[in-house]
Amino acid sequence: MLVGLMVVAAALPAQARPGIRLTESSVSYSLPRARAEFPHPDEPRQLFFVQRTPNANTVVYAARFTADGRLDPRRPVVAYWRRYASQGQTMRLRWYERLFGYGVWSRPNRNGSGYLVGVNAMRNTSVELRQTGPFQAALWTRVDNRDFQLVYGYLDLDESGMLPRVERLRLYTTDPETGRYVTHFFAVSGGEYHE
Repeated sequence: MLVGLMVVAAALPAQARPGIRLTESSVSYSLPRARAEFPHPDEPRQLFFVQRTPNANTVVYAARFTADGRLDPRRPVVAYWRRYASQGQTMRLRWYERLFGYGVWSRPNRNGSGYLVGVNAMRNTSVELRQTGPFQAALWTRVDNRDFQLVYGYLDLDESGMLPRVERLRLYTTDPETGRYVTHFFAVSGGEYHE
């Protein structure tokens, strides 16, 4: 549930306080696609990505490593746009997107085994970044007291008003115990989105 708040918060201004509630989880043998027409990024060192209903533009979160393959302690995660709605190019986050939304922060875990990572929209919410091998890492979260590896998040927006509102979050993960994909559905209230 922690990452659900993080992903929703990434699409919200810092002052918004969404309510989020897990409604169900669904298991599958293959990775579901929230929108069949939206391409899934396959970036070097990709950890996680976020898509939304308005268009195929995607925020990608990728790991950074030192020359010897360890996570870069100065900045282990970076975020950027993959602009599928235009020509598929990458684009840096705008300053306000970094500051109030999708920008990431990190700090070492207390036990020194990885990093806590969060988005600037909700600085007190985090997931765990774990090194899995040289030049390899993964993001993990807990849902219903179980660890899941993050794959991607999808925000369902209601665009009928003046400003879009986040209504539902779909969080796509893998279960390390079974190897299957698990989609967690979260209902969101108070999720006003500002771009």
